Amino acid sequence: MKLIKFLLIMLLLPIVQAKTDSITLLTIGGVNDLKGGTADIFLEIKPGKGAIFIDSFPLTKLDTQISTRFANQVACDFLKKDCYKYDFFYTIRAKASMVGGPSAGAAITILTIGVLSNLELGENTVITGTINSGGLIGPVAGLEQKINAAIDKGFTKIIVPKWQSDINFSDIKVDKKTKIVKVKNLEEALYHFSGKQFSNNDAELAISKDYSLKMEEIANILCERNQIIKKNMTASNESLFIFADNFLNLSKDSDSERNYYSKASYCFSASLKFRTLEYTNKSQEELKKIFNETILELESFNSLINEIEIISLNDLETFMIVKERLIDAKNYVDDINVENISYSLLAYAKERLFSAVAWSKFFDLEGQKIELNDEHLRNVCLRKTAEAEERINYAELYLPGFLESVKKEVLEAFDNYNQEEFAICIFKASKAKAEANILLTALTTHQDDLENVLEEKFEAIKKILLEQEKKNVFPLLGYSYYEYAKTLIEYDTSSSLTFAEYALELGRLDLYFPKKRTVWINFDIESLKLFFFGLIIGASLVILFKLKNPGRFQEYRNLPGKKR
Repeated sequence: MKLIKFLLIMLLLPIVQAKTDSITLLTIGGVNDLKGGTADIFLEIKPGKGAIFIDSFPLTKLDTQISTRFANQVACDFLKKDCYKYDFFYTIRAKASMVGGPSAGAAITILTIGVLSNLELGENTVITGTINSGGLIGPVAGLEQKINAAIDKGFTKIIVPKWQSDINFSDIKVDKKTKIVKVKNLEEALYHFSGKQFSNNDAELAISKDYSLKMEEIANILCERNQIIKKNMTASNESLFIFADNFLNLSKDSDSERNYYSKASYCFSASLKFRTLEYTNKSQEELKKIFNETILELESFNSLINEIEIISLNDLETFMIVKERLIDAKNYVDDINVENISYSLLAYAKERLFSAVAWSKFFDLEGQKIELNDEHLRNVCLRKTAEAEERINYAELYLPGFLESVKKEVLEAFDNYNQEEFAICIFKASKAKAEANILLTALTTHQDDLENVLEEKFEAIKKILLEQEKKNVFPLLGYSYYEYAKTLIEYDTSSSLTFAEYALELGRLDLYFPKKRTVWINFDIESLKLFFFGLIIGASLVILFKLKNPGRFQEYRNLPGKKR
């Protein structure tokens, strides 16, 4: 009987089994308390539906709660895990002051990665740093006090942000057994915590030949267009003309470097300037005729695009690119007063429509087939808008009033959701999330360090692209924005940061869409373990029963069967 009870207990163990671990946080008091301290954070992960629970004593500030959710998301992205299959229970315990601020982000991310991947973290190692998009670790306030608190607690390895420019580390006194280590990203921090090497960015990107040829074709179409407009121009505006010619020169530089997305972008900008110059010499009657033609062309092409069947990731990304340009063109058309037509608004609408037509050529490329039914797109749309809202809420704690345009984009994404335009919803929500990340990066990065941080983001993007390459996926948007960001860094770091964040966010859309297979059977590993464990225990109980009651078992066998 005792054996049976033991077996039943063993049978129930997998049901209640959960993964757990903890890590130490370095803290600092409020405005009037600059002394460093420590807190402990515990994490328990159970099978669930993606819920995140936070229990803290003393109470944490709101920013810590939001940064915990952010850190959780970064950890899941880093491991490429679908964390909607788990529930996360974070417990924070501190002896004194309230835990607050984003500086716990790096530690919480590492703890989450450790528990999710069964990674053993060094007990004598501690970290402080914000966590940013791309897995970059950013500077924190009160670093010297936090380091001293870590030394007092006996930690032998103290990990700090590499790009922390407001402190002289040589002024901090440490004993021989204590080491301060500067890291720039999660890969480096995880190595110092576990000894496991995560970074492998030595490989070179193999750009898809089909993409390169098609992007070159589109760039040439856009560049030929500005030459045609330029020849037909009669108006003269020397400053605007010079501005347009500068874009043409940049497009030639990009062409020589085989950066065809950048070339296309510069040629579009040149065409826009030339078209604006052309329309300055048009009468209102002529502009009205062009306006009406543009509306008809816009409606006709939009209807055509809506009829296209989307069956691959390439189709989805192309649809997003084209529809964004069509929506942009329509917004400009809607802003035009027909009684007094603005030549600049009309010029933009005309050229934006043409660029949408040019980009539609990417529909010609074949891509990996993925699950793209409306229900799946709806769910991805909701997930991306939720991610964007969380990031915006976090950024708004530190930059109140700076995110109105970003919040407007999320509202537009919800409008798209209500109109069942799920692909556009996904695109807008992704860009809104990226734009919140742009502000957070700018907030936590000293201007002198921005180029260095951008280079680190490029490395993070490259890693994503290499991962996609291994899966035979070419992220059209991710690579295009990556290329353009690298082109811009020399003379416009703000724009470079913008496109780098777009690349980070849109470079791994495949995570949200499973490959299309003839038969798709989704096994949950934990459930499978439970099933087989139960099967073994059940069989053991039957055998045990037979051994302990051989006579009774024989009686059951000898019972007469039902007459047929």
